[in-house]
Amino acid sequence: MSSSSVEQIKSRLNIVDVVQGYIKLQKAGANLKANCPFHSEKTPSFFVSPARESWHCFGCNRGGDMFAFVMEIEGVEFVEALKILASRAGIELAPIDSKHKNERARLLKLIDDAKNFYESELKKNKEAIDYLKERGLKEETMKEFGIGFAPGPPANGWRNLYDFLKNRSYSDSEMEKAGLVIKSDKPQAGDYDRFRSRIMFPLYNYSGQAVGFSGRIFHLAVSPPSGGETAHGQAKYINTPQTILYDKSKLLYGLEKAKNEIRIKDGCILVEGQMDVIMSHQAGVKNTVAVSGTALTDEHLRTIKRLTEKLIMAFDSDEAGFNASSRGIDLALAQGFELKIASVPFGKDPADAIKENPAEWAKAVEGAKNIIEFYLESFTKSVPLPESRKKIEKIVLPYVSLLPSEMEKAHWVSEIARRLGINDDAVWQELKKIKFEPSPLQEKGAVQSEKKVLSRLNLLKNRLIGFIFWQKDSEDAELKMSFDKIIKRRGLDLNEIKGKIDIDKLIFEIELFYGGKDSLKEEFERLDLELSKEELRTKLGRIAEAIKKAELSGDKIKMKENLNDFYNFTKKLNELK
Repeated sequence: MSSSSVEQIKSRLNIVDVVQGYIKLQKAGANLKANCPFHSEKTPSFFVSPARESWHCFGCNRGGDMFAFVMEIEGVEFVEALKILASRAGIELAPIDSKHKNERARLLKLIDDAKNFYESELKKNKEAIDYLKERGLKEETMKEFGIGFAPGPPANGWRNLYDFLKNRSYSDSEMEKAGLVIKSDKPQAGDYDRFRSRIMFPLYNYSGQAVGFSGRIFHLAVSPPSGGETAHGQAKYINTPQTILYDKSKLLYGLEKAKNEIRIKDGCILVEGQMDVIMSHQAGVKNTVAVSGTALTDEHLRTIKRLTEKLIMAFDSDEAGFNASSRGIDLALAQGFELKIASVPFGKDPADAIKENPAEWAKAVEGAKNIIEFYLESFTKSVPLPESRKKIEKIVLPYVSLLPSEMEKAHWVSEIARRLGINDDAVWQELKKIKFEPSPLQEKGAVQSEKKVLSRLNLLKNRLIGFIFWQKDSEDAELKMSFDKIIKRRGLDLNEIKGKIDIDKLIFEIELFYGGKDSLKEEFERLDLELSKEELRTKLGRIAEAIKKAELSGDKIKMKENLNDFYNFTKKLNELK
């Protein structure tokens, strides 16, 4: 990969478009800002500079160019970030010598080959295709989502994918690392396929690369060579285990296809399973995703929050549906999401409801209700008053307590009181009894920052240096003269400084403070004046300490010298004012 590829990509893409492909940005003067996608925060500290084609977060101290951003947010090495951006820019990269491909790239190719194998096997299996059609899927939808089939016993043996990949020169170790084969407990038996007799759903990362699979059982299989699994003990769904490619706590099924719609519609619909996602997309509601192989996590929610702060959860209207979704509701509210519930017909999951009437699904999403409103309506309509009070106290009030806004809390307290026919004060009293236990992520903080707290003196010094580097190529002659005078007076060696300080970060900060000011010369000279004052205050502080020591030791000569210095520096400070 030559530097010319990087330059080509940067000439065709700009940093704002690249970053906006992942998170929502707001204007901030000449720059743009957002809540940082790499750590939890409520006040934006993540900034993008279009002029300098760079980004920086002042909260977690990360920063860089578009390549650094893609590497960070996708969790990939430079070569893969280059491929992602080259694809977006429409640039064809020269092929890489296979000897130089890293392990991750090799495993991605293995997963892609496995996906192609499963897709080809589905085409041969009329029974599996008929089953999918019966569930409501169209053939073009199956193709769009890469749905396949994993053949297996009793008719098709244990090593169909294994043999296929072996013929393509993949090692047993690579297949195991990708999570596609299992090493038998009996050494003589060898490796065998993890997925057998299952409908296969590829799991894609944010940029659309297949990184694993979820397999739905289609036929019960006999025990494998290891003897560790029984026909009656097989799970309905099994997923690829944790690998260097697949992290179930972060991956959201369908996100690679839904992300643009989520951003455009400023809302994300969260359902329970793959079929729910696929049927929703087929019905035209394409801002839909699902968790895959785990409960909803803080990481899932942070991924969604990069795109929107509006979340719609969809689940059955029965008790089981309530309970299944409630596990993630507290996390979503604690992260500040505007949370709504789309209720599907009683006893049905979204996939079945969509198959029966796609228009009803769109209507349910459109009519989604605030989570608290949803529960209040459900409990006050269908449950006798004494019981509804208990349910509201047990289920609804904890959600009210999670709301970050006190005004929102006050609104719902009044609404609960009105519906139950009681005084607001009684609701407030019950609310105060609730103790919210934060998640481990919230207790520890998403990022343990190691940044040092700078003294005001060092802060002003850094700002002065940053100002000079920010405007050193300015065509403003008066500003340049001011720079030259102050650089000479302070004895600043810019080349030496450049090797010791993060100049990009300093420039970014100065740009945020002073961008758009009427007179940069006046701002710079005012900054220099403040630095001079702070230097004198610092000296006076040290002299005051020296005076105390001289006084305690009884050193009258030192005492006199220090008092004289204190008088002189105080006079200089007053003159600067």
